[in-house]
Amino acid sequence: MVTRTPSTSEVKLPESGVFYFARQQVRERGAWAPAKLTDNDPLHDQLTKEFGPILKALLLPHQQEIARRTTARYLRLARVTVAEHPHRVYFVFPTTTGPEVLVLPSQKRTWQLTAVVLGALALLALVARFLT
Repeated sequence: MVTRTPSTSEVKLPESGVFYFARQQVRERGAWAPAKLTDNDPLHDQLTKEFGPILKALLLPHQQEIARRTTARYLRLARVTVAEHPHRVYFVFPTTTGPEVLVLPSQKRTWQLTAVVLGALALLALVARFLT
């Protein structure tokens, strides 16, 4: 009888373009669903084109291996923009109690706010320099 302890490792997949704060909220509060995969299984529809090929490549058996399997967690996330609110981005994701909407400023609005803050700091530094 041959026994082998399976090795477990976490795989860092590429970022998906979702804001950091949104990823954190979804990671903590989202209702994640498992997807069990082996090297012979077709990819589930829930796995995106970006992550699917990476998972398939990781599932290919190495030398002296019979097969590999993994359990991936996935969550459907909708990113919504509305013409009436151009400076907001809405993220909708499932939780255990139902869908949740997370409202964040758009990237353009974030840059505008950053420019205002930096301008105010520069003006404050200029005023402080003239007063001393």
